[in-house]
Amino acid sequence: MTKRNIAIFIDSLGGGGAEKVMITLARQMQYQGHYVHFFILEPRIEYTDKSLNYSVLYETTCHRKSTSTGRLKQTARDMQQLVLQTEKSVGKFNLHLANLDPSCQVANLCSFKNIYYVLHNAMAQEIKREGKLGPLKLFRKLRQKKAYNNKHIVAVSEGVAQEALSGKLIKPASVTTIYNPINKAEIVTASEATNPDIPNEPYLIHAGRVVKQKRHDILFKALRLVPDIKLVLLCKNIPKALKLAKRYGVADRVITPQFQDNPYVWIKNAKALVSSSDFEGLGMNLIDSLICGTPVVSTDCDFGPNEILTGNLADFLVPTGDHKALADKINQVLKSPPTIDINEVSEKFGLEQATQKYLELIK
Repeated sequence: MTKRNIAIFIDSLGGGGAEKVMITLARQMQYQGHYVHFFILEPRIEYTDKSLNYSVLYETTCHRKSTSTGRLKQTARDMQQLVLQTEKSVGKFNLHLANLDPSCQVANLCSFKNIYYVLHNAMAQEIKREGKLGPLKLFRKLRQKKAYNNKHIVAVSEGVAQEALSGKLIKPASVTTIYNPINKAEIVTASEATNPDIPNEPYLIHAGRVVKQKRHDILFKALRLVPDIKLVLLCKNIPKALKLAKRYGVADRVITPQFQDNPYVWIKNAKALVSSSDFEGLGMNLIDSLICGTPVVSTDCDFGPNEILTGNLADFLVPTGDHKALADKINQVLKSPPTIDINEVSEKFGLEQATQKYLELIK
């Protein structure tokens, strides 16, 4: 097999979903003998895997400053130079993958060949959310999305792909759907580990950032209607999460462990994973949960959940913003959990299939 060089552009190597997906992909590509290098805008690195190759563009400047209107062109020039310097030692990159709006803006102004822009989220919902935060936020988001016009797009779900192809928000040159990959063996092994901090009582689990998109208000309202069970929140901003939980009267029922290197053991031991999001790109936590054998109750948001929860699992999809429906399904799953076909899930979202599809983008 011919060795290929792959460049991945992303804002940071923080603990977000897009970062996790790209790291999973990079590890598999490197396992297959390819070379993968991350180019990140800021030095926020929470993954400590020493096998990862990365370069930080700016050691002291956050990506919001480096991609401001006045700085964007200079940032792109600096990124182009950083990539050229890296190529002197590793060889030309055969494929470039740009992720997240700030990094995509930068890549858009560079002259990389064979570059694909990975869409991780529902664009219309993102724009709607930013519009509620004010005209300046809306203008910035709309400007960011222009970077995807006339570009080759990788969509992480069929829903994201259809939105891109609709032409309402962007006009891409092409759209290819590649589901975010999961490493079944790695997840199963990690989920079987022991952790003395796991509660000795039944609990639900929610994993995700404390942001409006995730709708913790709906989550906590639903929890009030589900008696006699705790909720584990796997998140970073614990003070913000507890403040919201207190507002909705459930702070005494919420467990907030610190950042977990191994979230899978927490998911496996939960009675169910609950997702209350208004929108997603795919919803990796849902897939992770099913691989762990843990049922999922989720809002049927744009996009992803209805591509993951199919067959008998589709009964546990509820309308967005409806805390009563969410509570009803949580109560139902606690009384009668569904059968989960782990092999079927891993086949659909398998790591080897996704990796092969990405490598097929190399011209």
